[in-house]
Amino acid sequence: MVKKVGNLIPNTFFITKGSGASDLEKHAGSYHMALYDAGISDFNIMTYSSVIPATAHLATMDELDLPPFGSEMKTIMAVSHGYQDEFVSAGVVYAWMYKDENFDEKVGGLVCEVSGRYRIEELESRLIRVINDLHQKTYGKYYLGELNFITEGITIEKRYGTALAALCFVDFLQPEIEE
Repeated sequence: MVKKVGNLIPNTFFITKGSGASDLEKHAGSYHMALYDAGISDFNIMTYSSVIPATAHLATMDELDLPPFGSEMKTIMAVSHGYQDEFVSAGVVYAWMYKDENFDEKVGGLVCEVSGRYRIEELESRLIRVINDLHQKTYGKYYLGELNFITEGITIEKRYGTALAALCFVDFLQPEIEE
């Protein structure tokens, strides 16, 4: 018997950030060190786009039994790479959207990522502009709730450097579809 199932629905997520530097490599060096700093180097990182289901909920890393070593970690992530003496930053902003101004009924969450050579204050300002623009152009019929920021920056002291910020999904719902 084969059952028909729907798309995975992200359920629990946590937020994290990290930075790293390396004299040897970007990907196998500073990026991996940034993942390590963020506590997610044990996983194979996959990236999602920028929405969160209304049913999803935030937890802290301490509250979770993280998936096994080597498993997939699905994320919404901002990453910025650079070279010695540069400052690079990465940031994520997310907010829940609601059906009305009473903020009673959640319809989902909107997430935006920005990365580059922005000072943290500039990064947060850009994140605000980006999420407001995306909200107005695509989800303007909903009310945007409080903005939540995850930002990271590094002045690179080695040959390569990486900053990252991420929402990481640790479990999923998978609905069965009746035929």
